[in-house]
Amino acid sequence: MFESFDNVYNFWFENGASSVTFLEYDDGLMAFDGSLYPRKFEDMVKIVEERTSKKLKKVFFTHFHPDHTFGAVFSKRKFDLYMNRKTFDFLNNLDTTFLKESSKVAEYNFNNFNEALKEKNIVIFENSIFLFLKDQILSAENIGGHTLDSTIYILKPQGYLISGDLVFSKVHAEILNSNVDEWISKLNSLSLLNIETVFPGHGKPESKKLLREQLTYLKRKKNREDVEKRYADYSLPELAHL
Repeated sequence: MFESFDNVYNFWFENGASSVTFLEYDDGLMAFDGSLYPRKFEDMVKIVEERTSKKLKKVFFTHFHPDHTFGAVFSKRKFDLYMNRKTFDFLNNLDTTFLKESSKVAEYNFNNFNEALKEKNIVIFENSIFLFLKDQILSAENIGGHTLDSTIYILKPQGYLISGDLVFSKVHAEILNSNVDEWISKLNSLSLLNIETVFPGHGKPESKKLLREQLTYLKRKKNREDVEKRYADYSLPELAHL
C-alpha cells in the first residue's frame, strides 16, 4: 500500500514485508530503510520521484536486518547512506551462511554484500544526529531494544516517528537479537512524547496507539503467552523464514 502524509510517503505491505518511508524536502528525497529486494526498492523510489519531481539524495537505516537494508545496499543509484556506527559494524560482519540464507529467501545473490557496501558513500553517526531542513527538523537516536543498533527518526513539527522494528503494526515482532526489557522501557519513554503518527517497520502507519499495542504484545511475549494464537490475524515478517 502507498500512503502520503503531507511531505512523507510510506509503502507498507499486508503480507508483513518491511516498510519504506520517504521524506520530501527542499533539496530532494530521503528514504528510511531499503527493503530486502533491490528491484522492489527501485520501484518505490521511481514512484516517489515521479510524484515529487525530485531525486533520492539520502537513505537512512533504522537497523541492520537485511529486510531493511539489502535493497538499498544493492541499489545502483547514487545516494548518501546514513547509519549509526553499530549498524555499520553489524553490516560489515555478516557471516557467509547468513548471506546465503538471505539470498535464498530473496532469490537474489547477496553473497558479494561487502563489495556492494564499499561502493556506497556512507555517513556514520554515533548515537544521534540532527538535520535542519527548511521548516523541519529530523532527529535520529540509537536507542536499542529490538537490536543494539535500533535507531528511531523523529520529524518535527509534524510529530512523525519512523520507528523501524521497535514497532510492528498487525505483524508478529521479530525477537532475534532483542533485549525485550529494554525494548519495553524505550516504548514507555516514546509513549510520553508528542507523537502524531507512527511509521512502523512493518505494517500500516497509525496513531500513537501503535506504541501501546506493541507494549502489550511484548509484555505478553515476555510472560510466555501464546501470542501466535492470540494474534492469529497478524502476518509474519520476511525474516521469519531465516
